[in-house]
Amino acid sequence: INYSPSVAAVGATAAQSIYYMPQNDLQVTAYHSRAVEAGSMRGYGTLQSMASTEMMVDEIAGRLGIDAIDLRKKNAMLSGMKNTQGAVPAGALRLHEILDKAAAHDVWKNRDQIKKTREAADPDNWYGVGFAICQKDFGTGSEAPMASIEFTAEGHVTLRHIGIEIGTGMSTSQALVVADFIGIPATQVKTGETEWQELQLITGGNPYVMSQAEQDGFLRNPRWVGKLASASSATNSAYYFSHATREASRVLFNHGLWPAALQIWGQGPYGGQANPYVVRREDAHWVDGKLTANGMQPLSFAQLAKHAHEKGLVTGATVHGFNRWSWAEADYSIDGVRERLPLDGLAVKYGDGAPKAKQAQMTSNGFHLLDRQNVHYPDTQLNNAAVTYYSPVATLVELKVNKGSADVQVLNHHSWVECGRVLVEELVKGQLEGGIAMGIGHALMEEMPLYEGGPGEGDWNFNRYRLPMARHVAVWNQTAEILAPLSPSDPSKGIAEVVMIPIVGAIGNAVAHAIGKRVRDLPITSARIKEALNG
Repeated sequence: INYSPSVAAVGATAAQSIYYMPQNDLQVTAYHSRAVEAGSMRGYGTLQSMASTEMMVDEIAGRLGIDAIDLRKKNAMLSGMKNTQGAVPAGALRLHEILDKAAAHDVWKNRDQIKKTREAADPDNWYGVGFAICQKDFGTGSEAPMASIEFTAEGHVTLRHIGIEIGTGMSTSQALVVADFIGIPATQVKTGETEWQELQLITGGNPYVMSQAEQDGFLRNPRWVGKLASASSATNSAYYFSHATREASRVLFNHGLWPAALQIWGQGPYGGQANPYVVRREDAHWVDGKLTANGMQPLSFAQLAKHAHEKGLVTGATVHGFNRWSWAEADYSIDGVRERLPLDGLAVKYGDGAPKAKQAQMTSNGFHLLDRQNVHYPDTQLNNAAVTYYSPVATLVELKVNKGSADVQVLNHHSWVECGRVLVEELVKGQLEGGIAMGIGHALMEEMPLYEGGPGEGDWNFNRYRLPMARHVAVWNQTAEILAPLSPSDPSKGIAEVVMIPIVGAIGNAVAHAIGKRVRDLPITSARIKEALNG
C-alpha cells in the first residue's frame, strides 16, 4: 500500500492548481495493481494532476478563442479566497503578478510570429511555445521542528537541528537564519540530532485523525506534543525548519543579547549614553555585524556574548514547534518576563555568571526546562481544510518537433518563482534548475512498462530508462526570475517539488502549439506524436 492513499489525496487537493473553483467535486481512487512495488513518485501526486490541469486550461482557451494567460488571469485565486478544501491560503497570493510578467514576455507576446519565422527558416521542424503555472503546498500537515542554539563567552555559536541534510542545502540555510537575530551565522552546525533530553517530550495519538476531545486530553500533560520530530521531506526546511531556528534565535536575542546591550549602553553616570535617547528593542538593527539601536554605539557579537555570560543572561535556547496548518503556541516566563511564543516546548541555558540558585535548577545539558502555560494547539478541524502553505512557479518554454522523426528538442525556457524571503539564492537557483531537468525528463523521456518487460524482471538500468542530459534541458539558455519579497519580514517558502511541475504542462502546451494536435499521455514520445498526427 505504501503511500498510495496519501499520494492520491494530495493529487486531488492539487488538481485546482492556481484556480478559484467555488463549486467543485473532486474525487480520487487509488487502485491496487500487480505492478512492481515502488515508493511515492516525484511531486507526490501534484505533478500528475496539476500538469493535466494546465494542459486542459490551454485547450479550453483554444476552444474559446482567447489568450491562454488571459484565461488564467480571469480565474486565478486572489488573496483571501478559499481553496477547494475551504481553507484560505497563507498570506498574499502573487499569482497575477507572475501572470502579468509572463504575458509581457517577448516570447509569449510574439509566439505566433516566432513560429512562422522559424518554420520558414527551418522547414524540417515545427516550432511551438507553451506556458504553464502552478502552486504547490509544502509541508506534511504535521510538522514538528526542533532546534537548539548556544553561544560561548568567546562568541562561538552552535546550532543543533532535527533536520537532516539530504542535498537541499538545509544546513547552510539554517546556519544563516541564525544571523537574523544573533548577527552572525552559526559557526558550527549539527544536523540529524535525535537526543533532546532537555525538553523531556512525549507524544501519542495520530495528529492527522485525532478528535478534538482526544487532543484536549493529551494537552493536560505539559510535556505532550502532537508529533515528536519532522522528517526532512515535503519541502519543509525553508519554512518549518527555519521557524524553530528563528524562534530559538529570537529567545537568545530578547533575553540574552538585548539585555546585554542595554546594560553596556547604560554604563556610566545617569544611565550613560542611553540616557539622553529612548532606546527600544524594535529599533535594534545589526549593521555590518554589530548591534545598534537609535544611535547607540555599535556592539560586536563578541562583546555582547562575553557580557551576557558574565551577567548570567540567557545564552542557550532549545525549542520545539508543532504545525498543523498553523502553529501551536503557549506562554512562557523567562526571568520574570512573560511572553507568548509559537512554540510548545522551550528550555533555556544561562551564562557562566548565573547565580547558584539558577545553576541548581539545571535539568539536562545545563538547560532549564520551562513549563508552558495557556497552550493552544491548532484545532483538529483544520485537518479537513488542510493545505494553506503554497509556493507558485511558472515556466515559458520554446521547443521544436522534427517533422520526420517527431523528436522534441527543448530550445530554451524562462521561469518565475515566488518563494518569499530567499535564504540562499544559489540554493534556490540550484533547486529550480534541477527541478526543471526532472520535469523535462518526466514530460519527454522517462517511461517503463509496469508489468511484463518492465523493471520487475531485473534487467532494467539506465541503459533502458532514459534520463535527460544537459543537451536535453537547454542548460545554456535557461533563465529565471526570483520575485523579490514584499518585505524583509516575509517568510521563506519551500519550493523543491513545485519547480519540476510547470515545465511539464508548458511542454505539453508547446507541443500542441507546434503540431496543432494534443498528445494526451506522458511522456510525449515521438511515437505518441506520430499517433496524434495520424489521429
